[in-house]
Amino acid sequence: MKLAGKSVAVVAPAGVPDMEHVEHSIALLESWGLRVQVGAHVRDRYRYHAGKHEDRAADLHRALTDPSVDIVWIARGGYGSVYCLHALPPDVPCAKTVVGFSDATALFGALHGMPNVRVIHGPTLNGLATKHDDASRDSMLAELREERAAPVPLQRLHGSGTSRVEGRLAGGNITVLASLAGTQWQARCDGAIVLLEDVTELAYRIDRSMMQLREAGVFDGARAFVLGDFIRCPLPDNADFTLHDMLVDLLKPYDVPIYAGFPFGHGTRNHAWTYGAHAVLEGEQLVR
Repeated sequence: MKLAGKSVAVVAPAGVPDMEHVEHSIALLESWGLRVQVGAHVRDRYRYHAGKHEDRAADLHRALTDPSVDIVWIARGGYGSVYCLHALPPDVPCAKTVVGFSDATALFGALHGMPNVRVIHGPTLNGLATKHDDASRDSMLAELREERAAPVPLQRLHGSGTSRVEGRLAGGNITVLASLAGTQWQARCDGAIVLLEDVTELAYRIDRSMMQLREAGVFDGARAFVLGDFIRCPLPDNADFTLHDMLVDLLKPYDVPIYAGFPFGHGTRNHAWTYGAHAVLEGEQLVR
């Protein structure tokens, strides 16, 4: 995609963004040659959401159906995108790229596979310019341009190191994925390399969410798992195991390779990737 002159609509379907951070990110997007418009209700506040549910949903619907908008960029994660799912249009009339992560995981299952929609798991505008590093911004820019990404070295935690695995990329935030299990928007991971991350969740809560996903069949048919960052996810005092130990135990029953080390999630480095894109795991690296 050539970016010069492309239009970005900023929407806030979830938590209240810090507009100072957002403005810095908008300036960055403009330096990339993008034209930016801010949704009517992005600056609103209703309890812990960025405006009332119907207003947030209206901004999102408008951005997805407006033929003058090329890129729909989520302002912030937090919580609240689930309220907008019923208001998503049944179809998107022209090509759109949607960018977000964290709570935006709730939008991915609903939007992925819809004609004309490309979903990029990448930094929100609440942190693109101020909370993530240059490597994150470079990866975001490359993903927008649809450039081939450099291979990412990984750490193998389980499974054969000689096997080659191909699949589409899926996943996102564990807690949000678990919250959708059993709904019409439940994620589908069959044939997928599943990327997982989380933030500010105690280990047992991550365990509980993973069990919910397992029992709901969300991971059935997955070809591999790749763990990202788990920021401020503490273990119990005097724990004799690591978070990776716990996650490997939970994922072992699928009998597929499990890796760690993909730099995405809520850390300083939030590497962008396209939901549904073809990828290969080979030689302990992820190639896209």
